[in-house]
Amino acid sequence: MTETTSTGARTERARPLSRAERRDAIAAATMPLLVEHGTAVTTRQIAEAAGVAEGTLFRAFEDKDELLRAAVVLALDPQPLVDAIADVPGADLRELVRGLAHLLAEAQRVGMRVFSVAHQVLGARAAAPGAGSRAKVERLRVSRHGVDERQRANRAVVVALEARLSPHESELRVPPPVAAAVVSSLVFGTAVPHLTGGAGLEPDQVADLLLHGISEPTGTDPSP
Repeated sequence: MTETTSTGARTERARPLSRAERRDAIAAATMPLLVEHGTAVTTRQIAEAAGVAEGTLFRAFEDKDELLRAAVVLALDPQPLVDAIADVPGADLRELVRGLAHLLAEAQRVGMRVFSVAHQVLGARAAAPGAGSRAKVERLRVSRHGVDERQRANRAVVVALEARLSPHESELRVPPPVAAAVVSSLVFGTAVPHLTGGAGLEPDQVADLLLHGISEPTGTDPSP
């Protein structure tokens, strides 16, 4: 939209966001707050992060729970991580693997926090006064949807990793699709403490294991 100022200059006014665009913008601003505060995040904090008045939140969403669920759904979108994988520096295989390990480890940390919040939000909804079998069915449906979306997201990430590793195929002991699956499995798996029996591994440790394995180098000298 164009308007004329008092000096006669013509300026372009920003197009107002549609309700769907406003919801997406608010949900995107909420995601980092979910990671930091969980469900304790306040609508005032969300409004400040989104750059809107608190009342705007409730014109876009029915309530805070709906807003948090929208943020969780947005967090399941793998595209930002896929784009980030494409931008990891990698002039050589070592640099690339280390960069990917750090990126994926941070994505896993954020993802685990978001999923924890998702369970809190869905659990609170089902446990609310008056919630019955319908609420439990909804929670189960959303939970299954989340699992399906997670699987699709993981597949998109593996495909993106394969694309980055393929130029280094001559340096790999396995085909790029296998290498991509191993990178994804090892980084994500070692970022979960209960799977490693401890605090997990640092990204540099994971990268070293990916590049060199767990065994000591063996010499080629056949003499005793």
